[in-house]
Amino acid sequence: MIAALGLNQIFSSLTHIIGKSAVAAIGPLAVALIRFVIASATMLVYLRVRGGTPIAREDRIKLVILGFFVVVINQGFFLFGLSRSTASHASLLYALTPLFVLLLAGRMLGERSIGSKLFGTLVAFLGVAIILFERGLRNEMGVLVGDVLILIAVIAWSAYTVLAKQLVERYDAMTVTTWAIVSGTVMCLPALLIPGAIPPLRSIGPGAWGGILYLSMGTSVIAYPLYMYALRHLEASKVAVTTNVQPILTAILSWAFFGERFTPGFVVGALLVLAGVTWVETRKPTAAVAVEQSA
Repeated sequence: MIAALGLNQIFSSLTHIIGKSAVAAIGPLAVALIRFVIASATMLVYLRVRGGTPIAREDRIKLVILGFFVVVINQGFFLFGLSRSTASHASLLYALTPLFVLLLAGRMLGERSIGSKLFGTLVAFLGVAIILFERGLRNEMGVLVGDVLILIAVIAWSAYTVLAKQLVERYDAMTVTTWAIVSGTVMCLPALLIPGAIPPLRSIGPGAWGGILYLSMGTSVIAYPLYMYALRHLEASKVAVTTNVQPILTAILSWAFFGERFTPGFVVGALLVLAGVTWVETRKPTAAVAVEQSA
């Protein structure tokens, strides 16, 4: 589970930056449509070759609801919000995911130790805020509309996390992710009728194609199933709190590829994030999860 979460965060840490670049090149609607058509086709081929788990009839509507939350609402509002906001704002707002998941999981999944986990979640969020404010967030405050759209996307992702928890306990992660993505993509296909929704494919430059392919393959095909795999074995609140590691990973990748230096504020913020995440991850699981993990 640790490896799955680690890989998920590595892939996800670049999503805000790469997504911002792709959206700037061809627009949010075009990015969303092309991305999810490619992702859906790839995942369907994978399931065809590997063989997916049959979905019970009573669970099919739940997968459609998941698709609505993760594609139509989450990614729709995320990409349109990103076109009016900044990558750093998006990263900070997504750091609120554990808080929303914690509240929803306590009510819908019966997770316990909510007060204890809330403490760790808030400590981790404080660390994220310190990192991002020092990296220039304080100079990017004129993007309120985009921020509101991204906040809606965060709430949708939190709902997706909690609702998916029940399904990944019965089906494998790739099957759940595939049918959620495919159903959400189908809901978005009518947008192709909008004039100019997608520019001529030959007019899309290599950089934009690279960004779209990363979002399709790196984020949707690889990171999403890894997230689901971890969600199958851990409490939803414990999986969600690892989202706060993304700004640290982004900074490390920036150091590795672009030579950016670590500042005192980054070190303090990183330590708070790691302390908060460790605090939440070491809380004892509920009885139901403990039984599942020992099985």
